[in-house]
Amino acid sequence: MIPAPLAPDPAPPAGPARTRLVVLTALIWCVPLAALGMLGFLVLMAALWGAASGESPAAFLLGSAGVVAAGVAVLTALYRAPFLRGMSPTGRFALLGVVVWPFPVVVLAGVLHG
Repeated sequence: MIPAPLAPDPAPPAGPARTRLVVLTALIWCVPLAALGMLGFLVLMAALWGAASGESPAAFLLGSAGVVAAGVAVLTALYRAPFLRGMSPTGRFALLGVVVWPFPVVVLAGVLHG
């Protein structure tokens, strides 16, 4: 006789407080991600213009990718910091969104203004 497979444990129900935190985190991250998307578009357009004028865009693109990689490394280190281990992952993402929020927005404003 073959035993019946064990049913997976059901996930704990998401309460209204958790749902609010997830929505708040998503709203916090919308602005910097939109700014980063616009900056990425501008970087690719500048690289395309450079390539059209006969210059190699490799150094420009590698420099931009290096800045993004450094930012990701800093955010990863902050996410895994010991003093934030007690927070829920959603709370840590919300905190990181608040920390990262001004940087791409200010850079985009500077690029578009100047």
